[in-house]
Amino acid sequence: MQVNLSTKSTFTWLAQRISAIFLVYFLFTHVNFNHLVSWEMGEYGWRGLIDFQFVQNRLASGNIFWQIFYFSFIPVCVFHAVNGLWGIVADYRPPVRVALFLQAVLVLIGLALTYFGVSTMFNLFGKGGGNV
Repeated sequence: MQVNLSTKSTFTWLAQRISAIFLVYFLFTHVNFNHLVSWEMGEYGWRGLIDFQFVQNRLASGNIFWQIFYFSFIPVCVFHAVNGLWGIVADYRPPVRVALFLQAVLVLIGLALTYFGVSTMFNLFGKGGGNV
């Protein structure tokens, strides 16, 4: 059985792998800096748990690295999720009209998630109690 792969399916397959590589970097960095390096001596001993104020202060500190990091992290994560869901749908080879409808729904969901994630980051970058 010979399967013809379109250029589009080859691109989405490759994009999924590339976004996975970026996600490994983003997740490792996020977990490392927010959950492992953030240990500090608190009033009751070592404080390793982060809270909302800690995150808000870090994002509002004006550090350009974190701004670029999170504004890149959100769309890559959303793309990887939506593209993965599309890959599952495509494996079932739905009729063309159903496939177009589902593809449109996934694109709208992806755009909405990206919008809400980026707008939340804009709000967090603009507020905070001090420098971290």
